[in-house]
Amino acid sequence: RDKGEELIGERAFRVLFAGVSLPLAVSTIVYFINHRYDGVQLWQLQGIAGIHELVWFSSFISFFFLYPSTFNLLEVAAVDKPKMHLWETGIMRITRHPQMVGQVIWCLAHTLWIGNSVAVAASVGLIGHHLFGAWNGDRRLALRHGEAFEVVK
Repeated sequence: RDKGEELIGERAFRVLFAGVSLPLAVSTIVYFINHRYDGVQLWQLQGIAGIHELVWFSSFISFFFLYPSTFNLLEVAAVDKPKMHLWETGIMRITRHPQMVGQVIWCLAHTLWIGNSVAVAASVGLIGHHLFGAWNGDRRLALRHGEAFEVVK
């Protein structure tokens, strides 16, 4: 990102990034929805008492983590310049990376429910993507703020 912004400018990079990543995200979600029950069935836990409630409750909890990560959709769409959001209240008191935590909870719950190789592959990909994003975000903050970030981290 830093090199891309240096090369073509911040706004152009955001527009290019959004123009590539948003269609890829939508097509990936549509593909998963259409193929979620394909693949090899690895386990079948849907008939076990309490599993439906566990998956529902986990999904509900995951959105408490996922929702705050949608601070401003205009930033995502590259309309507004992204701002640093440092919150000291709410879900941010639990984790610096609420979207990653929410996505991991959601993936684990849905993989448990669906129980096939497609769900496992999709969840591994999503979790890996979010772990990389959290690591890269921390790396960029450490480069930008140095020791001050390491102290509050």
